[in-house]
Amino acid sequence: MSAPVPSETLLANAMALHRTGNLAGAEPLYRTLLERQPDHPDALHLLGVLRSQAGDPAEGASLIAGAIARRGNVAAYHANLALALKALGRFDEAEAALRSAIALAPGVGPLVALGGVRRAGGRHAEALAVYRAAQTIDPGDGAAQEGIAHAVSELARMDSGKPASALTAYRRAFRLRPAAPFAAYNLALTLQKAGETGAAIPVFQAAAALDPAEPAVLSGLGLALLSVRRGDRAAAIRAQAILARVVRLRPRDAQDRFHLAEAAQAAGDADRAATAYKDTAALRPTDYTAWENAALLDARGDRLAALAVHAGGLMAAARAKHLFWKAPVYIAMHVANDRIAAGRPDAAKQALDHFRQAAADENRDLLPWIDFLRGSLLLRMPGDEAAGDEAAENKAAENEAAGRAVLKTLVPALPFLRHVTFGDDFDALCRSVSPEERADHRAGFQSEPAAEGAGPLLFAACDDRYLRLFAAPLLLTVDAFCGEGQRVHLHIADPGPDIAEVVAGLRAPLRRCRLTVSTERTPPDLDPASRCTLYTCLRLMRAPDVLALHEHPPLVMIDIDALLPIDPRRLVDVMAPEEEAMLIHRPESLDYLYNTISNGLIVLRPSDAMLEVLERTATVLLHWQRQRSMAYFLDQMALIQGFADVERRRGAVGILPIEELGRRLGVSNVFLPFFDEKHRAGFTEQMSALTARIHEETRTAGRSEEERRAALTDLVRRLQAATPTPR
Repeated sequence: MSAPVPSETLLANAMALHRTGNLAGAEPLYRTLLERQPDHPDALHLLGVLRSQAGDPAEGASLIAGAIARRGNVAAYHANLALALKALGRFDEAEAALRSAIALAPGVGPLVALGGVRRAGGRHAEALAVYRAAQTIDPGDGAAQEGIAHAVSELARMDSGKPASALTAYRRAFRLRPAAPFAAYNLALTLQKAGETGAAIPVFQAAAALDPAEPAVLSGLGLALLSVRRGDRAAAIRAQAILARVVRLRPRDAQDRFHLAEAAQAAGDADRAATAYKDTAALRPTDYTAWENAALLDARGDRLAALAVHAGGLMAAARAKHLFWKAPVYIAMHVANDRIAAGRPDAAKQALDHFRQAAADENRDLLPWIDFLRGSLLLRMPGDEAAGDEAAENKAAENEAAGRAVLKTLVPALPFLRHVTFGDDFDALCRSVSPEERADHRAGFQSEPAAEGAGPLLFAACDDRYLRLFAAPLLLTVDAFCGEGQRVHLHIADPGPDIAEVVAGLRAPLRRCRLTVSTERTPPDLDPASRCTLYTCLRLMRAPDVLALHEHPPLVMIDIDALLPIDPRRLVDVMAPEEEAMLIHRPESLDYLYNTISNGLIVLRPSDAMLEVLERTATVLLHWQRQRSMAYFLDQMALIQGFADVERRRGAVGILPIEELGRRLGVSNVFLPFFDEKHRAGFTEQMSALTARIHEETRTAGRSEEERRAALTDLVRRLQAATPTPR
């Protein structure tokens, strides 16, 4: 029987394995030694370090604390305890441990570690002070300079500052540590953030030469090549090769696959791009863009078998709630629209046929929606021009009749389709409403006198509940960005008995806005779904009355559950003289029958044509209300058809697509809607807290308009992130 290995030899062997990164080999040796000598401080300390490195900082901290209890005068014990506590997020305790290490062995290392703890805890200014103290001790210490650069960068980001100071700091860190891959990598990233992507490429290349197997460095280089040399196919091919190496190094990272797909697409390798997008969706089933891009590439390449498989996977992903339930419909529509725009309605039909089969196999709830797209496609399918003019016209008429028949059969599943009009149907609906009915409806509009003011009229409508939830954040935001005397009109359906007090509370904090309020009572016999639909229609139904009250100024209509962080005057000023309306306008899309015009934000000039659009839209909505035949999307459908009706009789109306607004203004996030489930538990309290934050943000002095807009955008996105995705 062999003699037991001496304790000193066990410790030496364990340390040798530990130094080479063999944690699995070193751990049992440390534990064997501790079975013999439970109070061995070095073994406790080193096993604690190993457990922290193995991803168990809680056990690591406990073991190292045991070592300190037995031998408290070793600086390394305290420093490594701090690392474990930092990993646990116990920053105050980690700082105390580092102060003990500094007291035992003053120097640059523990100070740099202390700076790291403060950075991790969000105390960037205090971290910067510690790093600078370390640099005073050793001006050539690269780790201290790297810490300075990190802290300066984070402070600049928090203060919306320029990255110039951080760039200088990272340049110095790279000079001090030219052989450290991440010194080069950090400098390259900072150059990118400063808009100097071209200068970043050679620095990324230097980092890749120092560490050719580091995925983050290679990914940075590949993406920089794609960004700075957009349209350069040779650069895209090179980026594709680099990003393919990244995927081999990190095969389970979905974002790497997505970047490879983008590079392959830029390089003209559609097959590789489609495969990479599909791999992304397999790894990250919630990635809408990956699903969509793969489907588009399959359709563009006439890879119909691949598209069929992809459509099936997409339908299954939505059924499994990995995606918004209607995502396959939107993607099918985008694919078909893309093929129509390319002059290939036949390919659009083939694509929709595959999506329909996939829905039949995997997600039957979406069959009516896919059939709606197929019916819409039939409505615009041309005849075969090669067959002659008469034959082509006959075929087009046949397709239109078939499309109408499809839509008619879908009404039980998609009730809004009963409101689709063709030809003179819309005019007939308008004429079906008598002057007496219109007068009776106008009598229900009860308003305060119009307030004096300037600029366009901002107008929103809502019920009593939405008024209490959303009016305050909307008004506070408008008041912070608008000019003096901005007119705002809120129309409130079915107000509560304390409406006067609620309105007074809304007016109290306003400094620039002039608020006018009107009310009405809706029919008591409406079912809940119809009442909800009516509330969405009220802006359009009451727009003629509101405009007449205020003597027909330009009109900015907005959802009550949104923010408008811009002066409304700018929305009108940006329009060209011939443009009478600004709204989301997609008349070429297959969902144009109900969703071409979005009611989120609409700007109208009070031209004769626009006043007629509003009057006739309101009349048709009143018809459907009186018929008690209402369905979701009714407001949008009526407005779409109102525009089409006026254009048929007057000629084309000048429309500015709202997608152009940000480009013309040079401003992002002009309109911030809340995409929230407003009936979920706690939403009211969350909105109250958000209102208080908006009040604080909009009253903060010394901030630019863009800084305030960015802060509001961040607040809304946080609220959206806290909300479950609708299923």
